[in-house]
Amino acid sequence: MDKPLVTITYKTANGSKICVEVSTSVKELLEQSDRQIRSQRRQDRRHLDYMGFIDGLTDAAMNDPQADAADLVMKLESYRQLYAAINKLSEVQRRRLLLHFVENLSYRQIAELEGVNPFAVSHSIKRALIQLKECITD
Repeated sequence: MDKPLVTITYKTANGSKICVEVSTSVKELLEQSDRQIRSQRRQDRRHLDYMGFIDGLTDAAMNDPQADAADLVMKLESYRQLYAAINKLSEVQRRRLLLHFVENLSYRQIAELEGVNPFAVSHSIKRALIQLKECITD
């Protein structure tokens, strides 16, 4: 006869492990539910109006094979806070920040695109980073 209970191990946000014994049918339902949730998250991400930068971070979080549900929730919340903080920046700061960190353009390249001094771009990006840090640590 099959073993009536199977053990599922969950990793908590602080790194400790929790073991739960459930029936095989409950385990299968939990696995199916987890697959459906991940699938829905992928579909939701495709339809959300996030910038490519945030999508990249979210994809990295979702594709981490070592991450459990608690880790994913914590990472996604961090990314949500980052996205909200980026949205508080001025349009110029946001554009320059993304051009520099996402598109990997130098200050000089951004300055040439915008017809401004590279120092202005540098100063703008540094101020944006300070503002982001302040928003996220509040």
